[in-house]
Amino acid sequence: MKETRRCFPVTLESWGWSRQGHVRADNQDSFVNWAEHLLWAVADGVGGSEYGGMASKAIARVLLDIPRPQSLDAHVANVTGRLSRTNVALYRQGQATGNLALSTVVTLLIHGSEASCLWAGDSRCYIFRNGVLYQCTHDHTLRQEKIDRGELTAPEARRMVRGNIITNAIGATPALRLDQARFTLRAGDRFLLCSDGLFNLLSPGALSISLMKATAKESVEHIAAMLDDLPQNDNITFIAVFLSNLD
Repeated sequence: MKETRRCFPVTLESWGWSRQGHVRADNQDSFVNWAEHLLWAVADGVGGSEYGGMASKAIARVLLDIPRPQSLDAHVANVTGRLSRTNVALYRQGQATGNLALSTVVTLLIHGSEASCLWAGDSRCYIFRNGVLYQCTHDHTLRQEKIDRGELTAPEARRMVRGNIITNAIGATPALRLDQARFTLRAGDRFLLCSDGLFNLLSPGALSISLMKATAKESVEHIAAMLDDLPQNDNITFIAVFLSNLD
């Protein structure tokens, strides 16, 4: 799915892609590719149940109701407010029915020459700048918590059984915790938002090679082609956002 938009002072192109994995009965990922409102998001339903898919779709629906931003602060406040209300609704529904409806989320918001990334869970946002791939987000997983506390090294944590257990998600607690990264944009910046189904299969080096392509469309097609011959135990969703100009 393509979105191209001239949004002063940013010229950009974005493409989104999603595929059901080889194991799951359905695709519980959702994404929003909305260049007109300078908003992109990936949500990944947690737990492998139909309720996770319902939660990710609920997130996408509320984000598609976001008004055009007047400032980055307003953009962040609008998204945070809608995600917080969705969190409460999903949490209350889960408590009432016993069927937890949880989802990760990662969003990229742009206004002017500034950007913000908001997230809960382990869906990620990367920025590719001057030939180097940086991870903007910090996973909310049991594995990452062990690393942060110094209990395990990164190589040790990668061998953890069930290390990918999510420690923060939409719908998990009465009050939502969203982490935020904020930064100034540069001409030529390229972003990749994705569910864990992607980064668990492709290395940072492989993602970097794809983000070197001339356009966001070519980048997405290159990543999709690399996935074709790999076993896909999870659903895979990603969005490429390429900034071609800053006035």
